[in-house]
Amino acid sequence: MNMTIEKSNLPLNQIILGDCIELLKNLPDECVDLVISSPPYNLGKEYEAKKALLIYLEEQTSVLRECSRILKSTGSLFWQVGAFSDRGMLIPLDIRFFPILESCGLIPRNRIIWARQHGLHAQKKFSCRHETILWFTKSDNYTFNLDAIRVPQKYQNKKHYRGSRKGELSCNPDGKNPGDIWLFRNVKHNHEEQTIHPCQFPEDLVARIILGTTNTGEIVFDPYMGSGTVAVVSQDYGRYFIGSELEPKYYQVALRRLSKKPDKNNYFPNLKTLRDYVETTGEAIDKFHFDVQVGKRASERSKAKIYPEEYHLQSMEERLIYEETAFANSLRGEEIPVDPKLNGNGKKTKLSTKNGEQIELNLWD
Repeated sequence: MNMTIEKSNLPLNQIILGDCIELLKNLPDECVDLVISSPPYNLGKEYEAKKALLIYLEEQTSVLRECSRILKSTGSLFWQVGAFSDRGMLIPLDIRFFPILESCGLIPRNRIIWARQHGLHAQKKFSCRHETILWFTKSDNYTFNLDAIRVPQKYQNKKHYRGSRKGELSCNPDGKNPGDIWLFRNVKHNHEEQTIHPCQFPEDLVARIILGTTNTGEIVFDPYMGSGTVAVVSQDYGRYFIGSELEPKYYQVALRRLSKKPDKNNYFPNLKTLRDYVETTGEAIDKFHFDVQVGKRASERSKAKIYPEEYHLQSMEERLIYEETAFANSLRGEEIPVDPKLNGNGKKTKLSTKNGEQIELNLWD
């Protein structure tokens, strides 16, 4: 079967309402370039915890075998998972998924840490502050477009100080590899992409994966489409998408995001889609609302505080350095430095000491 005939038979740029396994079984071998998803964690609802986990992993094995079958030899699979918790026990799911993916004939490339600055505080163990994205490929001949996803160098003007290249830049001026620790902000309250779905991918995270591992005109598959983020990003960057979603209300959200237009009541699925629409059409923002809107009026993007991943990475690094320094000083009976964002307002708060001076932590000297 040639590529043209194959594409004509595929449900390109469609999300199918229904069980992903049914869709997968009807797709031909090696027909997609990228599989990316975050499977739902429907554990412990109908079974005891241990049985629920085993059944879940068996179901995921069936799905992943089909995903491997439809993946082209040059393709990649990204599977984002968290942890299974039961009465204080915690099992990182990537540990269980790793051998499953290998059994599907896939080759591990990266274990990406998606770190979070915030979350629930544990009482009898360390608070969980990350989830994992597993990247596997079908073969050693896979697509990786590093130039499309470079980030700024830490030392952008660093130069060779001796030898034949003295005075020349010692790093790539176009940027560096982003690494395997990512800090895209979780799509929760005050995030313009937030919909009614409780667990969304950030669009920028998906964009990094799609741009880094596919080319224009290739096909991206998401078996658990949810609110449609993978489809939206694929559409924005000139890729085809195929996917499925079991829950009708999330299926409708995904279709509304893809349409980029208001519904009959002038509502959008999220603030981002609303802002994009008014910026494109020039219509007044006051005419429209979005599903999870709290205030009376949607805010313009020009008034929003939207920060890139590099900002969040630096903020997290600063916070971790501060916490470790404060702990070390406490152990040694030394003064604990002032938190530069004390009380959560981002402003430095003076601390009275016996010397009447403020102790501050300089993080970058």
